[in-house]
Amino acid sequence: MRSLSNHAVLVGLPTEVGRAATRVLGARGLRVTWPAVDADGPAPDLFVIGTTEPGPAADFADTDPVTWWAAVERRLCTLFALAQGAGRDLAATGGGRIVFVLDARGLAGEAGATVDATVGSAAIALTKTLARELGPVGVAVNAVAVAAPPRDGFAEPTPHDVAQTIAFLGDARLPSLTGQILPCTGGTIRTRA
Repeated sequence: MRSLSNHAVLVGLPTEVGRAATRVLGARGLRVTWPAVDADGPAPDLFVIGTTEPGPAADFADTDPVTWWAAVERRLCTLFALAQGAGRDLAATGGGRIVFVLDARGLAGEAGATVDATVGSAAIALTKTLARELGPVGVAVNAVAVAAPPRDGFAEPTPHDVAQTIAFLGDARLPSLTGQILPCTGGTIRTRA
C-alpha cells in the first residue's frame, strides 16, 4: 500500500454530520475536503460517502410506482457513481478506505419509508460486495447505519456520534476491518447486517 496522504474527502453528507466529521477527522490529523474535491490536493486515503438524503414518507399502497422508482433510481445512481469513482481512485493509488453513511432503515425497515429502506439496503449490499471486490487491491469498505430521530425515549445519535463512528471505520490502522455495518442508532436498532 502507498504511504498515506492523510487526506479525507467527504461527499453527500448532511451538513451537521459533515461539520462534525471535519472536526473529528481533522483532530486525528487528516486533511479534510468537504464538500468538493480539491483537484490540487493529495490523493485521498479515505472517501466518506453519504446516502442518507431523506425520501418522501408515504404509505406504500398509495405510492405511485413511477415516483417511487424515480426516487430510488436517482439516489442509487448517485451512490453508484460516487462509489465507483472512489473505488477506482483508491485502487489506482494503492489502497485506502471507503465509509458509507447510510440509512439504518435499510437494516430493519420502517413503515412509510420504503424509498429510504430500499436505498439503505442497497448500500449495505454494496458495502459488503465492494469489501470483497476491492479488498485484494488494498481498499477497505465499511458503513455506518444512521437512524432517523428515535422515539420511545431512546437517545438520538448526534452528528458527533456519527462522526466518531466514521473515524473508527475510516482508521487506516485497522486494515482488516472491512465489510462491516455499524449501527449508530441510539439503541433503536439492535441487529447485525
